[in-house]
Amino acid sequence: MSIIVKEIKNLNPQELDECLSISKNLFGKKYHSRKYFSNENLLKLIAVKKNTVIGFFMVRQKSQNILIDCIGIRKKWQRKKVGSLLMEYFFKNIVESGHKVVVYAWKIDNLIPIHSLNLKFGMKKIKNLGMIWKEKCNHSFKCIQFEKSCNCECVLYST
Repeated sequence: MSIIVKEIKNLNPQELDECLSISKNLFGKKYHSRKYFSNENLLKLIAVKKNTVIGFFMVRQKSQNILIDCIGIRKKWQRKKVGSLLMEYFFKNIVESGHKVVVYAWKIDNLIPIHSLNLKFGMKKIKNLGMIWKEKCNHSFKCIQFEKSCNCECVLYST
């Protein structure tokens, strides 16, 4: 059985729990909440294999700008084209001509995990925004990258 990408307005309870589990494992405890994944202003794409969510892709639209809010792929499915499937669906079915796509990416230990995927889909690194999450890091959520202080930087990409 192959991986299916689905556009969903409202996640069912199982999908919601699976997205929360992926988020917790990737970003830390309480980084995303049920309220976040239930937000009707977010466009939600999920990658599903055998009725299990293996990845999610959240998008916000503001006039002509589309913000890729978050991409999360279950660790055992990373580097297996799941992110590419979600991005491909997004660019083929969601993005319209004239829309600008914006991504705020994490830079951890001088690596940007989403860098290659952003380049593959025509986004360019625009600007390093520094440690914009420092005030929230390990306060409003339990960051898995936090040591004695915030270690993550933000890099802006755009089409």
